[in-house]
Amino acid sequence: MSFPDGLPTTLVSYEAANPAGGGPAQGTVTFELTVDAISLTDTGLVYTGSGTYGFNTEGQLVDDTGTSGVRLIPNDLPYANPQNSRWLVTDRIAGAPVRSYYISLSVDQPEADLGKIQQMDAGQPEYTAVIGPAGPAGAQGATGPKGDTGEAGPVGATGPAGPAGATGPQGPTGEQGPVGPAGATGATGATGAQGPKGDTGNTGPQGPAGVPPTGDQVGVTRTVDKPTDEAVTTSIALQADDHLSLSVTAGGRYAIDAMLVATGDPAGDLLLTLAAPPGSVGHWTPGAITLGVSDGTGSIRLTRYDLGVSIGVGITAAGLIVAPLGTFTAGADGTLTLQWAQAVSSATPTVLKAGSWLRLTRVA
Repeated sequence: MSFPDGLPTTLVSYEAANPAGGGPAQGTVTFELTVDAISLTDTGLVYTGSGTYGFNTEGQLVDDTGTSGVRLIPNDLPYANPQNSRWLVTDRIAGAPVRSYYISLSVDQPEADLGKIQQMDAGQPEYTAVIGPAGPAGAQGATGPKGDTGEAGPVGATGPAGPAGATGPQGPTGEQGPVGPAGATGATGATGAQGPKGDTGNTGPQGPAGVPPTGDQVGVTRTVDKPTDEAVTTSIALQADDHLSLSVTAGGRYAIDAMLVATGDPAGDLLLTLAAPPGSVGHWTPGAITLGVSDGTGSIRLTRYDLGVSIGVGITAAGLIVAPLGTFTAGADGTLTLQWAQAVSSATPTVLKAGSWLRLTRVA
């Protein structure tokens, strides 16, 4: 159960043992209001229903989050409607009979232990267990009388001192002993204070200007331009473009984009794909208008295709822009190549115009 901040609640705890064997209890405890709902008039909240909770591995009652104890609304909240509610508690512990009993909680009781307030007389119908207030501390009793001091034991007799012996003659001086071993090296003294900071040295000469990365490296974008028109007539067999290809390195990941200016018979259209080295993995989309258009108006095809899969797109005699996009990881050293043909064989040439380009950016 979840309650707003500031709402008084009582944390109900319960630790039970399995009646067979004495280990931690297994089962559930259900709490049900004896009224259909409780309305908290100062918050506008209404609480209904019931809750069923289980035991952890130590036999302790836990809430839905696994925290010991379950928080319940006290039955005497001054702004609760109605005021005469109680909680019906039902224990379903494995190996023991199902037991139901009533309890009443107070806002003055932040905690309650079911093990201490369970109904003791099951013969009384609807008996409600209520936690009574703690009684006052009793007065301190009087100090008892001091016991008698025990008798001291007898002191033993002191024995007589013996006579002092005569001083003996001084013995001869012995030879000087060998030099003892050197003592251990003492600890290193503390480091002296740091000397004053020296003057700043002269500024060194300006280094040479950096050179941006080139070639097939991460972060480098390479573009190949189509310098002349290229035409295909009466052919639906894919052929590699004469100009639009770029080298790739095994394991490199690339972003693909291109701008193709295509003209031709609208009945012939354009068939194209992007071919990569064996083992490459990736996808592309033609970014072009669908087949069968004559004026450049129609739906744009953005379907995802695997590399090497060809698809036909629409073109017109006046010319359309085809803008493929894609990404792939090269499976081997080689080239990424634009391949194209007519989608339907036509005697009217399908032309890929000069100024078209293919671009690769290595991203990993």
